[in-house]
Amino acid sequence: MRSVRSRLFGMLVIFIILPYFLSVFIIYDNTRSSVEEHEIEKSREELEEGSRALQRYFDEMIELSYSLYNDPDVLSVFENGLNDEQRKPFERSMKIFSISRPEIRQMRIYFEKDSSTLSVYQSKFSAPKKQEDYVNQAPFRTLYKSDDNFFIERPHVIENANNAAILPESDRTRVLTIHHKVTNVLSGEFLGFISMDIDVTAYSSLILNLSDGGESRLTLLDGEDRIMYSSQRSNDGEPEGDKLVLEEKLKGNLDGWRLVKVIDRDVLFRDVNQAATTNILLGIGVVLLGIIMVVVISHIITKPIENLSEKVRSIGGENMDVDFTTSRKDELGHLEDHMDEMMDRINQHIDREYKLEIESRKNQFRALRSQVNPHFLFNALQTIGAVALRSGAKDVYKLITSLSKMMRYSLHADQWVTVQEELDYIETYLSLQRERFGEGVHADIMVDAEVRSASIPSMLLQPLVENYFKHSYEEGYDEAPLSITGERIGGAILFTVQNAGASISDEDLKQIRSSIYGGPSEQDGGIGLKNIYDRLRLNFKENASFQLDTLEGRGFRIIMKLPFMEDKQEGGDSDESTDRR
Repeated sequence: MRSVRSRLFGMLVIFIILPYFLSVFIIYDNTRSSVEEHEIEKSREELEEGSRALQRYFDEMIELSYSLYNDPDVLSVFENGLNDEQRKPFERSMKIFSISRPEIRQMRIYFEKDSSTLSVYQSKFSAPKKQEDYVNQAPFRTLYKSDDNFFIERPHVIENANNAAILPESDRTRVLTIHHKVTNVLSGEFLGFISMDIDVTAYSSLILNLSDGGESRLTLLDGEDRIMYSSQRSNDGEPEGDKLVLEEKLKGNLDGWRLVKVIDRDVLFRDVNQAATTNILLGIGVVLLGIIMVVVISHIITKPIENLSEKVRSIGGENMDVDFTTSRKDELGHLEDHMDEMMDRINQHIDREYKLEIESRKNQFRALRSQVNPHFLFNALQTIGAVALRSGAKDVYKLITSLSKMMRYSLHADQWVTVQEELDYIETYLSLQRERFGEGVHADIMVDAEVRSASIPSMLLQPLVENYFKHSYEEGYDEAPLSITGERIGGAILFTVQNAGASISDEDLKQIRSSIYGGPSEQDGGIGLKNIYDRLRLNFKENASFQLDTLEGRGFRIIMKLPFMEDKQEGGDSDESTDRR
C-alpha cells in the first residue's frame, strides 16, 4: 500500500531530484568528452613537434661522428695507428670537438690498426691501452657484423671502460651511448669504433617540454621497446588506473622509435570532477530540503489520514471494538463517524450470527471426536492378540502387536520424536510389509548413531517408505532396493531416501515440484511429499530444504536437510501408559 507520504516523496524524486541529477550527469559526460578531445588534439600536435626535434637532434649527433673521423688528422690515426708524430694533431682536433659539444661527457675510441683504445673526458686523454678482443665484446661484435654504421645503447650511469684516471668516481651522470663503426669510405675497410656518452639531459629537455608540468609521463622507446628516457620513475607494482595513451612514431635514423605520452585521466578530469562533486553536493542539499518539506507537509496534512488508517488496520480477529469517535468537523471527521456506525453494525451481526455459527461447529467437532475412542481400539487389539496367542497363532499375535504399535505412534503425528523412534516405527511397518510380500523386500537403513538421538517431527520419514511400496514395489519393481541414510553435517542432519527402481519423466518431476513448492496439492492422500515439505517449512522455516531427483531415470531420490536439534519430545508416553490398563 502506497501512503500519501510515499507519493509526495515519489513526486519529489520524479520532478526535482531525478531531472537535476540527470542534467548533472549529462553535463559531466559532455564536459569529459570535450576535455579529452581537446587534450588528445593538443598532445598529438606536441608529440609531432617533439618527435621532429628529437629526430633532428639524434641525426645531428649521428652525423657528428662522421665529420669527426673524416677529419684528416683523426682519419690518419685510424689508418696508420697512434704514433708520436700524429698524436698532437689528433688530440688538438679531439679537444676542439669535445669543447664544441659539451653534452658529450666521454668518448672512447678503438683503433683496429693498433688494437688499442683510449678515452677522452672533458678534453683529457687517457693513455692508450691494448685490447686485443675489443671487437668481440658486446655490443661491438654485433655492430661489427652488421651493415649498420651505428648502435644506440640505452641510458645508463657513465662507466670508466678503460679504468682511466681521468674519469672521477664521483661522476654518476646518466648517459646515452652512440657507438659508431669507422670504415674507409673508399675501400670499406674497418678502422675502429667511436663511442660517445651523451648526457641524457641534452635531449630530455626536448621531451620535458611536453609533460604538462609533470602531470603526464613522456617515454621514449627504441625499436625493441627499451626505455631510452622517461619523464617519471617507473610505477612497476602500482596499479595503473585509468590512463590515456598517445604515441608518435619517429623516422629517419630513429625509425621504429616511439614517443609515448601517458596521461592520467584522474588528473586530466580533476577540474571536471571537482565541478561535478560541487553540483552533486548541491543536489544532496536539494534532496535534504525536499525531504524536510515532505516530512512537514505529511505531518500537517497526512497525520489524520495515517491515524484513521492505523485504526482500520487494527480491526481483525477479536479486536472489533475500535473507537472511531472524533471531534473533527471536516471530511475526515465525517468519514470516521460513518466508520464508527459501521463497526457497531458489524459487531451486532457477529454477536448474532457468526459467533453462534462458530460455537455450533465446535460442538459438532467435539461430537465427532467422541465417536471414536482410540483406547477402545488398543484394548480390542490386545484382546484379539491374547486370543491368537492362546490359539497358538504366534505370527498373528506379532502382526497385531506391530499394528498396535503403529496406531499408537500415529497418535503422535503432531508431536516431536527422536530419529530412533521414527526408525523403530519404520521397522515395524517394514515387518508388516514383509509378512505381506515375503522376505524379498530389500530395505537398508544406515543412520549414524549421533543422528538417532536428535529430535524431528513425527511421521517425517515413514510416508516416504509408504510411497516406495505404493509407487515402486507394488508396480512390479520388487527387486528395487530401498535405502535410508542419515548423517550429521555440522549443525544439520542430511536424510537421503532413494530406490533404484521406478522413476518418473522430467515432465512429471516438474509437475510434482510445482505442486510441492507451489500451491495446495492432494497428492499422496494429503500425507505425502507436499505434507512433509509444508511441515519442514512450518517447523524450520528457511533452515530446512527438500529436494527431489530422478537419478537420470534410474530411480527416485529425496534429500532432506534440517537443523540438528536435541530431544524436545512433548507429552511423554501418557497414551501408552493408559493403553496398558
